[in-house]
Amino acid sequence: MPEQTIQCTSACTVTVQHEITLPVLELSPQEGAVISSAILLVWAVAWAFRVLIQAIKSSDGNQTNED
Repeated sequence: MPEQTIQCTSACTVTVQHEITLPVLELSPQEGAVISSAILLVWAVAWAFRVLIQAIKSSDGNQTNED
């Protein structure tokens, strides 16, 4: 944003500079791809654990006792 200069009635000058920066918006496409692939990897691992836990739980009820 452009600077704003405010003139006072006495002998002072105030310069105000408005600047808002968000680090997320300053990412390069390569950095964004790295972050998004890491997020997808975490989701995939969580999904695999969920499927594994469901498979273990469902196999516990179907076992027969051979004693």
